[in-house]
Amino acid sequence: MPYWDMLGRTLIAKVNEETASRITQYLTYSGLDATISSLEETGLFAITVPAEQANTAEKLLDIMQQNEMKDDDRAEYYRANFLERSPSFIPSEEKFRYSTNSSIAYLCAGAIVLLMALIHFFLVIFRIKTGPIIDCLVELILGSIFMIFGLTTHQKVRFLESSIQEENSFTNQIVRWCTTFYPAEHLDKCIDAASDNQHISDEDRFFLRRELIQDYILREYDISDEAYLDYLTDLIYKKLYYPNAVSAC
Repeated sequence: MPYWDMLGRTLIAKVNEETASRITQYLTYSGLDATISSLEETGLFAITVPAEQANTAEKLLDIMQQNEMKDDDRAEYYRANFLERSPSFIPSEEKFRYSTNSSIAYLCAGAIVLLMALIHFFLVIFRIKTGPIIDCLVELILGSIFMIFGLTTHQKVRFLESSIQEENSFTNQIVRWCTTFYPAEHLDKCIDAASDNQHISDEDRFFLRRELIQDYILREYDISDEAYLDYLTDLIYKKLYYPNAVSAC
C-alpha cells in the first residue's frame, strides 16, 4: 500500500504514529526536512516536507516500500521454513519413545496374529472349521514378520536408551554455556553495532541472531551435523528470547 496520499505538494504520508516516526527518521537521515503533524480528527499522522523536496521524498518512499515488500517475502520464507517446519533433527529421547511404541505395537500385533494362526490351525486339524491349512501358514508367516519387526525395533530401543543420557548432557552443556556467556542483550548489541544502529526488520533480526548463535557454538564445539546444529540453535534462541514458553514446556 502506498505511503503517501498527495494533497497539494507537501503532504507525503498519512499513517499511524509508529509508521510516521519511522518514515520521518528515514527521510531526515536522507537529508530531507521532514516533520510530523497530528491529524486529530482521524487519529493519524502526516509527514510533510518542503514542496521542493516532494519529488525526492516520493522516490525515497518508493525505495522504502520496495524494501518492505522484500521484508514481507523474507517474512513468508521465515514462516514457511522456521515457524511451520518440522525439525530435521530428532533427539534420542524422542526416537526412544517412538521406537518403544513401535516395538510394543509390532510385538502385540505379532502375538495376536500368531495366536489366531494357532487357533485356526487347531480348528482345522480337529475339523471344527473347514478350510485349507495354507491359510494357517500365511497367518503364521505374517505373525512371524510382525514379531521380527518388533524384536528388531526393540534392539534399536536398547541402543537408544544408552545414548539418551550422553546426548542430553552434551546438549544441556552447550545450551547452558551459550546462554550464560552470550545473553540476548549481547547478541542484539552486536547486531545493532554491525548495522550502525539502522532499522532492522524482525525477520532480519531473527536470522542474524541465529547466525550469531551458530557462529559462537562452532567456535567452541566441533559439530558437523547441520541438523543437530539447527536444533541447538533453536533451543538456545527459545531459551534467550522466549524463556516463559520454554519454562512452560
